[in-house]
Amino acid sequence: MPDDEGPGFSYTTRFWLKFGFPEVILFSMSKENAQDTFWTIYRELEAGRRFPVGETTGEIFENAAAVLLPVSLEHYQAHLGWSGWFYGNDNFECLQLVFPDRGGEFPWTPGSSADFRAAQPDLTAGNWFGLRDRSN
Repeated sequence: MPDDEGPGFSYTTRFWLKFGFPEVILFSMSKENAQDTFWTIYRELEAGRRFPVGETTGEIFENAAAVLLPVSLEHYQAHLGWSGWFYGNDNFECLQLVFPDRGGEFPWTPGSSADFRAAQPDLTAGNWFGLRDRSN
């Protein structure tokens, strides 16, 4: 849930173990929608499909694009505590699932609002995995 420290977020635990695919974290989505999204990803992984990393994909949401970006280890303790406990360490990968605003702008694009950028903080190693540089 959102609090004074930032927006609410949800994440998976066991994708890495079951599929060898990174765990997934997303911000500012209702619990129900996040669970539905994770189940969509789960079913795709179970069917043997994989998602591109660092590229826009239309394979996750029905009516919106999405981008999966690698989460930096420096964010694991603050955001992925349960997964760290489950695995017994931070030796697992995680991807941040980022979605655009209603106008199709991602948080790293110049047209996105400050409120929208705050709703999806950058958990990559910085500069949205270099995407901000490419969109300016």
